[in-house]
Amino acid sequence: MADSVKIESRPIPAFYCCYLLRSKNRKAFYIGSTPNPARRLGQHNGSSKGGAKRTSMQGKRPWEMTCIVTGFPSRAAALQFEWAWQNTHATRHIEREVRDARLEELQKGRKNPSPVKRPRPPMSLEARLKNLHHLLGVGSFSRWPLNIRFFAQDVFAQWEKHISKMKTKLRKDVTIRVTPAELPKLAPDVQSEMRTHFIPEIIRAIPVAYEDCKAHVEKSQNILGDGQQRTCSVCRSGMSAEESLVLVCPVETCRAVSHMACMSRKFLAEESNADALIPIQGSCPSCHTSLRWSDLMKELSLRMYGEEELKVMFKTKRKKKLDGTVEEDAEEFPDIDELEVDLDEDLDETWGENVNDDEDK
Repeated sequence: MADSVKIESRPIPAFYCCYLLRSKNRKAFYIGSTPNPARRLGQHNGSSKGGAKRTSMQGKRPWEMTCIVTGFPSRAAALQFEWAWQNTHATRHIEREVRDARLEELQKGRKNPSPVKRPRPPMSLEARLKNLHHLLGVGSFSRWPLNIRFFAQDVFAQWEKHISKMKTKLRKDVTIRVTPAELPKLAPDVQSEMRTHFIPEIIRAIPVAYEDCKAHVEKSQNILGDGQQRTCSVCRSGMSAEESLVLVCPVETCRAVSHMACMSRKFLAEESNADALIPIQGSCPSCHTSLRWSDLMKELSLRMYGEEELKVMFKTKRKKKLDGTVEEDAEEFPDIDELEVDLDEDLDETWGENVNDDEDK
């Protein structure tokens, strides 16, 4: 008899993003993905172990993180988007005629293009930003709650300049934030040393653990923890957390609970989108607060599959009192590294030696 296979379920990641790096010394760029932008930037710049081979060249360091794309429902989703962003001319998420037109546009002026292979064309910053805009609108990613955050003011200016000329408009539910990451003003000799090791505070402050879910999880545990039967706020029938997939409104003063299927149908009806399977957002049937579907699903996945994550979230740390005794105090922001191995991805590395510096010019 064949050995049984155990399928392990995991909660929705606390955080995962795709990012665009720019070299401060050369006209070079790099696209990657990570669950921890601050740690990853340090790896690319050599202040900690890890980082991709293509970013380890001293001539390209230091790297700056110009922008991130967030809102991926899973690690696999982020990896799909990362590869598509790196290879917009080849990804099947885009119609073939669009891919071919994009490849022809990018290959103009290139010496001796391969007649057999579909090599990755050289891509400027403008091309990468245009590719990002295009991917945000394709059907494969159109239902994901994606958002962009820029850390480089000049890159955001280029984004606005080039995107304004494109025929297709950015979908309305994608939000754009600009939070410039500035290097501190230091003496030239000090700054040259610090540039490779400095991680802007605005990037360090990005919440990458589940702290934004903690209040929601605590509320759900209090409401559903007594094992009593509840009433669905949508269909008004009885429900039990042990027998049904139950969603809890995150608003502190609201006591609404609903079947996941009922809430999904309600949200999709509000969107007037009969063809979609997964909603993006909708209003609570009780307090009428606008809620994001991704937030509701993250809390549900933590409740169902996040036993270890919840232990870390609510773990206590021991502190020694002045009299020598020990007291326990709840740790407010657990470290995601206690749960995750290094999941940063280097999909660019799959191109190996076929990738040269000319592609970044």
